[in-house]
Amino acid sequence: MFSNLWNKGGFILCTEGWAELSINGVRRHFSRGEVLIITPLVLVSKINTSEDFVCLQYIDELKTYYDIFNKIADTPIPLIVHREPIWRIDEDNKEYLSKQYTHLKHLHFLASNSETEISRTLLNYQARLIRQEAMLTVVNNRIKHIDWPHSSHSRESVVYRFILALHNNYHRYRSVAYYADLANLSKSHFSAIIKQTTGQSPSMWIATITTTYAKFMLENSTMSIKQIAEQLNFPEQFTFRKYFKQHTGLSPKAYREHISRH
Repeated sequence: MFSNLWNKGGFILCTEGWAELSINGVRRHFSRGEVLIITPLVLVSKINTSEDFVCLQYIDELKTYYDIFNKIADTPIPLIVHREPIWRIDEDNKEYLSKQYTHLKHLHFLASNSETEISRTLLNYQARLIRQEAMLTVVNNRIKHIDWPHSSHSRESVVYRFILALHNNYHRYRSVAYYADLANLSKSHFSAIIKQTTGQSPSMWIATITTTYAKFMLENSTMSIKQIAEQLNFPEQFTFRKYFKQHTGLSPKAYREHISRH
């Protein structure tokens, strides 16, 4: 449940037990009545869980929550989430989220058994709206208890907007200049902010996210390497092969063969 959160958004509610997690490289305890917020700035891996650990996952593709993340990009909230991604909620909100989760499961059941494409599409859209409403409820509840920082968060806002934009545009734009223009900054100033704040240059972020999506398609689809190259808008298969090998050490074909053996 914690191993496939790349390019995802939303939150996880712990209803029973506990988990020990590594979040952005820091060991954290996650227990009953707490929510773990998942954004592009929160990287999670599991260390251990109790035998009675149970959670409800409001996790979906990043695009489901993109509008919400975009709305709060210029507030201190993304920085607060980055620093403290686990929030405690009260019993009323826990009960509300549990009921909504039951509703979501029912909608997914109906969608999977729908006989028409239009019905399936509408049911999936309804489920998406419920996820968004649940996320807004969690964020709004947290806002009431935030001790708003007085320091500037402009650098963090630049980073957050960059990573959001990158997840949305990695398959179309892979130049640092494009994202610097979005931020209304010179390329050098933009690059310095990203490097100083995250420890990685924007070009490394671009390469990491592009190759991660490429790996996901190589692992989880039957598309040919040529089709994946086209999906990622590389001008030809050779260019994609060269780019992928440069940043991963393996050709796309070798990577797929390696995955199939393990």
